[in-house]
Amino acid sequence: MGRGAFEHNYQTLSVPALYTAADDSWPVPVGLEWPPATTATLVRLFCADNLRLGRWLLERGERFRLIYLDPPFASGKHYAARVNGERGVRAHAVHAYSDDHDFEDYLRWLESRLILARDLLSHDGTLYVHLDWHAVHYVKVMLDRLFGRDRFLNEIIWCYHGPSPITSAFKRKHDTILVYTRSRDYYFNADAVRVPYDQATVRTFASSRRAGFGKVPNLARGKVPEDWWYFPVVARLHGERVGYETQKPEALLRRIVLASSAPGDRVLDLFGGSGTTGVVAARLERDATLCDANPLAIEKTLLRLSRLDPLPAVEVWRYLGRESGTR
Repeated sequence: MGRGAFEHNYQTLSVPALYTAADDSWPVPVGLEWPPATTATLVRLFCADNLRLGRWLLERGERFRLIYLDPPFASGKHYAARVNGERGVRAHAVHAYSDDHDFEDYLRWLESRLILARDLLSHDGTLYVHLDWHAVHYVKVMLDRLFGRDRFLNEIIWCYHGPSPITSAFKRKHDTILVYTRSRDYYFNADAVRVPYDQATVRTFASSRRAGFGKVPNLARGKVPEDWWYFPVVARLHGERVGYETQKPEALLRRIVLASSAPGDRVLDLFGGSGTTGVVAARLERDATLCDANPLAIEKTLLRLSRLDPLPAVEVWRYLGRESGTR
């Protein structure tokens, strides 16, 4: 993780009430000194086990048009976060979560949360599950069974560059995002995610009437992106990174949120991490509910939300108990 001029991004907003051994019977509001919101958008942050919280949300009848899940990948690694950095003062690393559990246990653990995510979707809702090569093929079969193969919408490949020590195989530089819908009547806003055509394509159509076999696209309107996306990793985005090792870029979530939700909709992320989903949703005027069992993740998210303009309303809740714990 980065050092130097951007150490000041690695701070947190401290919430001592999240560091407790309490066994909560229901979500407990955590007092938070938060400036008056300048937008009607609400972001709810739950420091909780996501299975426990998901059941509570389901019992309350809450449903979401968009659910994005970025669970542990079964990578066998331990992940860290950097904290207490300031300009000219180097931050230090602390444990964020472990991803080294038995693979069969991991699949059973994840399946229970995927079932909840399915049931928390609205009738026209969409689920995005972000994984990599370690487990994505197993989870694809699992999701086919949970949703039905006809509800599979896309396999999105997120490509990126970066250093790699691998010399015995091709460098592994992509993640896979599996997309499933709750029904045939899912929401998808193609116009919200259009991108310009490549200039080579524009020149080709300008030079020949036969280009495209007689089918001329609306070049001015742009195109719906393909199912492979290139976005830089957060390590290359100095203005975004907050020192959370598995932080995802805002551009990636922006495309997902724009495509599968509308302003005023409700977005859910059960593996909140550094809070990218909440930050992007708030910027795009969607209400967001995020969950993470690690208080540090909640504090990192609060730091990012506090920098938004307009400023969303924010609620912090604690729902800790015997089932709680980070992975």
